[in-house]
Amino acid sequence: RICRSLSDILFQKTKGNPFFLLEFVQSLKSRGLLQYKSHQKRWVWNEDIIRAEDITDHVLHLLSSKMNSLSDDVQMVLKVMACFGSSTNETVVGYLIESAEYAGVRNGLEGALSDGFIVKDGEGRLQFVHDKVREAAYNL
Repeated sequence: RICRSLSDILFQKTKGNPFFLLEFVQSLKSRGLLQYKSHQKRWVWNEDIIRAEDITDHVLHLLSSKMNSLSDDVQMVLKVMACFGSSTNETVVGYLIESAEYAGVRNGLEGALSDGFIVKDGEGRLQFVHDKVREAAYNL
């Protein structure tokens, strides 16, 4: 297929991580490196430029920019969770909610989950979807 080479490059760059893949493709599109040509009725791109992209630094910048535009509550929960490492127990977050200083954590947690920065496993643990997401949250 026409896009096979692009999908191979994207997979290599993102290691198949759906979060990074989506962020990377959106970044390519917003910077004009991936364009839809309506008169041709197809997407066009330059494989060499995309292959040369340094996704690690670029994804951190993208994540930082995206996180800086989040609500204060979501930023707070991401920053606090980042201090605990790549995952934390849901009961720890429950204790924080009881504190007046961290009252917005409940709303922030819901936002962080719905925005796809963290996931909840079946054992009551909250974890970042990727180490780079945690790194960007820690640097907020």
